[in-house]
Amino acid sequence: MEIKGLGFIPLFMALWCMVWISTSYTITIIQGHTTSPLIYISDMGVFFPEQIPFCMGFIGMAIASVGLAWLNYRFILFHREAFGPRQPLIQKTLLVIAWSSCVMTVIMSLFSTTDYPMIHRIAAIATFICAGIYNMWQSILLYKVPGASRVICHVRAIFSSMALACVFLIIGTGFVVYIQLFAGECEEMIEAFVKIIEWSILVLILLTNVTFYSIMEHLLFTMSRNTCSISLRVRIDAFGV
Repeated sequence: MEIKGLGFIPLFMALWCMVWISTSYTITIIQGHTTSPLIYISDMGVFFPEQIPFCMGFIGMAIASVGLAWLNYRFILFHREAFGPRQPLIQKTLLVIAWSSCVMTVIMSLFSTTDYPMIHRIAAIATFICAGIYNMWQSILLYKVPGASRVICHVRAIFSSMALACVFLIIGTGFVVYIQLFAGECEEMIEAFVKIIEWSILVLILLTNVTFYSIMEHLLFTMSRNTCSISLRVRIDAFGV
């Protein structure tokens, strides 16, 4: 059996996450489990029944991200001559970072912010940091692929850099809140700002992953009775990366 082009993986991941998170958000609002339509993402994982689509969305996203990161790893290795002898080691490091983000995503979804606040927060920030670093690094490396589309590379780099900038911004804002630098009305403004940044990070990460569609379309999955293999489907200059 052959599957020509694996571009459905990043598209499926983004669509899966959007559908389940939208479902969780809608249930949260309808059930009246929040006083404002602008909520933290983690607020959807506190009460039943919105916990179910919340966990489904992020666990499914994590599983798809494991496969996507491994396929990116294989794609880069197919073109290692364009990157130099150290690239296999760099890609293994990036693979560990990506899979760490996936593990943290699962932990974040299973441990609610109400019952296990410290575990949830550490897992959430680790997820954002690892995903941001991985996407940014890969975006830079993919410029070196022979025949790569500059437009797609630029879009990917913009999304990933914005996501990473938002991660550092939310860390800095959290530190400001922790030391209680502002009080009163400023606290409400900062809280709203953090919520917007949190949602922005999620959307930007999903958009960055969607840009890997063109890369996945270059790959061919072959399965026989004894083995499964990934190979290049077409020449790299056939269409953009």
